[in-house]
Parts: sequence; structure tokens; C-alpha cells
Amino acid sequence: MTSAPRRGSLKAVCFWLTAFVLLLVVVATSSLATRVHRIERGENLQIVQALPGAQDIGPELPRLPGPTVVDEARIPLPYFRDLSNVGGLRRLRLRIDLDRYLARPAECCGGRAGELLAGGSRSPRKSLLISQALDGMDVYLNDVWIAGLPKSNDEIRYKWFRPLQAPLARRLLRPEGNILTIELTSWDPQVQIAPIYLGDIDTVSHIYELTYFIGSSLANASNVFCLLAGMFMLGAWLASPKDGAVFLHAGATTVLWSVLFGLILLPRVPVDWIGAWMWAQYACMGGVVAVLTLFIFAFIGEPLDRRGRLILIGAASFAAVVYPVLGMRGREWLDAYWLPLLLMFHLFACSRLALHVARTRSRVATSLLFQSVLAQVFALRDHNAVLQLISMPVPDAGWSLVHLLVTPIFLSHLSVPLLLFVVAQILLTKFQSNVKRIRDNNRILTETLQQRERELLVSYNRQREMENEAAAQGERDRIYRDLHDGIGSKLVTTLFSVRDREIDHGRLEARLMDALRDLREIISVTEVHEERSVHDVLFTYCSSLDESLSRAEFQIEYDIPEGPEIVLLNDLSKQVMRIVEESVANTIKYANASRLSIRMAVLQGEILEVVIEDNGRMRDADGVALIAPVAGEGSPLSGGSGLEGLRRRAERIGGDFHFERTSEGARTRLRLSLVLAEPGGPRNESVADSSQWEVPALPLS
Repeated sequence: MTSAPRRGSLKAVCFWLTAFVLLLVVVATSSLATRVHRIERGENLQIVQALPGAQDIGPELPRLPGPTVVDEARIPLPYFRDLSNVGGLRRLRLRIDLDRYLARPAECCGGRAGELLAGGSRSPRKSLLISQALDGMDVYLNDVWIAGLPKSNDEIRYKWFRPLQAPLARRLLRPEGNILTIELTSWDPQVQIAPIYLGDIDTVSHIYELTYFIGSSLANASNVFCLLAGMFMLGAWLASPKDGAVFLHAGATTVLWSVLFGLILLPRVPVDWIGAWMWAQYACMGGVVAVLTLFIFAFIGEPLDRRGRLILIGAASFAAVVYPVLGMRGREWLDAYWLPLLLMFHLFACSRLALHVARTRSRVATSLLFQSVLAQVFALRDHNAVLQLISMPVPDAGWSLVHLLVTPIFLSHLSVPLLLFVVAQILLTKFQSNVKRIRDNNRILTETLQQRERELLVSYNRQREMENEAAAQGERDRIYRDLHDGIGSKLVTTLFSVRDREIDHGRLEARLMDALRDLREIISVTEVHEERSVHDVLFTYCSSLDESLSRAEFQIEYDIPEGPEIVLLNDLSKQVMRIVEESVANTIKYANASRLSIRMAVLQGEILEVVIEDNGRMRDADGVALIAPVAGEGSPLSGGSGLEGLRRRAERIGGDFHFERTSEGARTRLRLSLVLAEPGGPRNESVADSSQWEVPALPLS
């Protein structure tokens, strides 16, 4: 709620601070206006075609050596002359009468010579300012050199876009008259002398520093800034090509702009490279206008179609294509009219941008429109300042920022940082939208994660309930199997022994106690392992069975051979006995047999085999009697898991259970491997669960 007012107050502070700085600059320059005067005219202008290898001769000779091109007694300043019909290097000399601009010559000269000898001030009080020493020049006061910049010669072309200050030393001023001589050389088709000012040395120094800062220091700093910013924006485009079309055009514009002004402001160019140097300027200038136009169309979301792009690119590259083949007159036309015509494309883009601003009321679009218009105005102004296509009046007295408009100084670089600020606004807007989108996504992700956590918690609780239920069901199944195959078998045997013959209370009590002990083991949480050998366990069972059931009509036979006794690990003995007990119980309940045989053998020392045979009759495939069992259907002896349950129990311990009918009755066979299976083969689950033994059975020592 408070971020918007805070941003508004910050923008207001920036606005008023900028306005204050601009007002301060205007006031500071206005205070200098009355302390300088512009020199209005010059005399004895001479322009000659320089002779090969000619050296500077100074103002001593009345005339410059070489063919005369221009000879005028009096000219207005500033001065511009098109000499494109004269090729090669040209020399120019101009004289200025300073006495008419010095208010008190005697005072300027220091008065009487005696005053200087008596200790009067010798420091200059007046100074000359040449607003732009374009081609390099030498300045002489009364035939004495006082200032200058390197001039062009047969090998090097010098171009200085910087002011030149020449203090007027008192000892050089003469009461009888003071003549200022300016000499310069130029390779350019146009010869131009910038406005010249005369005033107090402190005022001229301030104007010199301000002009030098705007035309040179600020321009160089702007070039470096544009180059770095352009590379950054191109990097932003490479990082996100789909969303960075604006950064591609802005980065290319600023980089080309930096290269263009680097070429224009290059002070030293070999004469042999002037053609390539000019061609590079035309190529960069066309590229800047084209890319800046495409940037505007990309910003408003109305990219040019293929035909429009081809026309724009063709117009932008026209100068670079035709410059090498044009003659001097063709190049003069190109310099005068190509750039204004090319800027028409940019003007059309600005008109579309203005419509976009009217529709959207976007501050960023308004800033870009202001920058685009300002860039076009500055570009046309710089073009006119160099070629003087339209004459502009120059104020005679004083100096202010208005004088910069008629000075041949480049101001276009002032508009480029504004473009960077606009791109910075675009980047900031995208960053803010990305931050908002990330925050929204984080919020949605957080809510989704919370929802998923709740769902996972519910799913975990359900899974835990299902696992608990499955574990409980498994435990119920285990208890049922052990009750059915163990205690149930013992009770069946005990019941038949009680029904068929008398049994004393002692043996009955023992068998019931044995069943009770098994019941306790089944329901106990601690697993009880059998420590006796399988021979003893099976022999004890068979003896008890024979004692309980043997009678005249039912005989029990068993064969437990002597030999190395084997102890089955874990609960294998119990599982084997459960299978034996259930098989015997099935025989007693359903087979109507008169003989039951139990044999145990160890085959090849590796396989334990238990075989149960009977002479029962009238059984189906599962061993169920086809006639009614002894106990009747409603008896507790009916039902059970049958042969399939025995097979599953045998499989769980890694054994092999087989039941078959024979001509004499039925045979049940259980085989259990006493050693581990080969890797990859079937394994005994009970053995695999053991962490203490490597084999399922060990012989007793």
C-alpha cells in the first residue's frame, strides 16, 4: 500500500533535482553572456591548393604558395565554403583586426612601458576562444605563435572536434595595432571556420571547459557507456532470445552508435584510409537509423513485414553501396540529402510510437518517444552544423547555450543515454513482472505443496491402515494354518482315539497338554525354535500316534532310519510336522483306511523325504471321500484348507509337496532340500530369512 506513493515521491525528487541542475546550468551560462563578444568578420582570406611536400611558412609571407582557390578581402564569421570541386589538400589563411574588439587598447597593452617595468601585472586579461578548431590550426598574434593544434599534411588528415583557447599576452599587444592570423589546412570538401569569441580570460576559460566537456569529454564518455551498455543488452538478448527482441535492437543501436561516433571523432586518419573511413561512417550511420527504427517497431509490438524490412535495409545500406562508385559531385549530393531522407523512416516509426502512447498512456513509451524525437532533432542539427544547409543567425554579444546550436559540435550523443534509460525502464519493468510472476508461482507452489502434503498424509495413513490390516490378516492366516494343521490334527487324533477305544486319563491329559502347549506357541509373540533333530521329532510323533490309534482294524507303521541326525533350522521342523500332522488327520478323517505308513529318508545326503501312505478308498482327485465322512457334514471335523493349503505351506519353506492316488490307496510325499539352492535358483524362504545359518539343516555331531 505504501510502495506506490514512495515511488511517486522518488520520481518527484528526481524530476525537481534534474530541473534544478538544468536551471543552474542556464543561470551559470547566462551570467557569462555579457563578458564575451563574438568576432563578426575576418580579412584577407586566402585559400590555395597545397603544393606536394610544402611546409608551413607562417604569416611572414604576404601570400600562401600554391594555386589560388579563394581570395577575399573581407568575410563574415563564422565562415563556410564548399570546395568539393577542388581536390587534394588546401591551405587557408585569415587575418582579424583585434583593435575594434578591444574596448581600451591602452589598458589592454598595459599602458606605458614604464608601468610594466615598475612591476605592473604581466598576466593576460583577455583571451581568444575558437569554439571548434576542426581541422587543426595555428594562431598568431602580431606574427607571434600563441596557440594551435596539429594540422593536416600530405600523409595524415587531422580533425579536431574541440575548442581552442588562446590567451592574449600583454607583452604581445601593441598600441599601434593588433592583428590576429589564423592558418589551417583541410582535406574535407567543405572548409569551415567556427565562431570565434573574445573576452575576459576567466569567462573564456569557463566557456572553453564547458564546450570541451560537451563536445569531447562527454562524447567520449557517452561512447564508452553506450558500448558497454550495448554489449550488456546483447548479452541479455542472448540469454533470452525469444523475449529479448527489444534488447537485441537496443543493444545493436548503442553499439553501432558508439562505433559511429568513435569513427567521427577519430582525430588522426592516414590519407590513404580516408575512403574506407568515410565508407565505414556511412555503413554505421545507416545501421544506426535502421536498427533504431526496428527497435521502435519491436517495442510497440508492430514489427515490419518482410517487404518493409527490405525497403528499410536497402535505404540504410544505399550510401555504403554507392559511395565507392560515386564521383565528387555524387558524394556531395549523398552528404547533403541521404541522411534526411533516411530519417523519414525513423520519423514514420515515431508517428506509430505516438499513436501507441495515445492508446496506452505508457510512461516508458512516452520516454522512448521523447528520446526518439530528440535524437532526430539532434541528428538533423548536427547534419546542418557540418554542411550548413540552412543558415542560422548567431547572436553578436555575449555567449549562452544557444550558441552551441550554431557551433559545429556534435550533440547527438546527448540523446543516446536517454535511450539507455528507456531500455533500463523496460528492463526494470520486465524484472518487476518476472519478480511478480515468480512470487505468484512460489505462492501457487507453496499451496500445491501444502495440498500434496495433506494428500500424502492421508495416503500414508491409509497405507498404514492397509499394511496393518494386511499384517493382521497375515497373522490370522498363520494362526489359522497352525491351528488347523497342528492343534486341529492333534485334536482329531485325540478325538478318534477317545471314540474308538478307551484311553486312560493320563495319556488324554498329556495329549491335551501337548495341544495346549502348541496353542501357546502359536499365539506367542516369541518364536520357539525346535532344537531336536528331525528324527527325534518325527519318531516321537509316530510313537504317540501308534500308541493312540493302533488297534485291530487300524494299523500304523513307521520307519525312521538311523543315521546322521539332522537339525532343521528356524521353524522348519515345525512346518514339516504341520504338513505331516495335517496329512495324517486327512487320512483319519476321510480315507476310511485300515493301514497308515509313515517313512522318512535322506536322499543322497541332501534331500529330506517324508512319505505317508494309506490304503484308503473312495476318494476324489483332492483326496476327499466320495461317501459321507465319519463325522458328518455338520461336524467340526469337516472343512479345512485341504491339499492346496499343504502345497502352499510346502512352497513357503522351499519344499515339494506331492499327493497321488495309487492302486492300493493314496500316497503323500514331502521333499525338502537340506542345502542352499544355486544362485538364481529357487530358495527356501525360511532359510533366506535366517541371518545366522548358511544351510537349512546341520547334522548332529
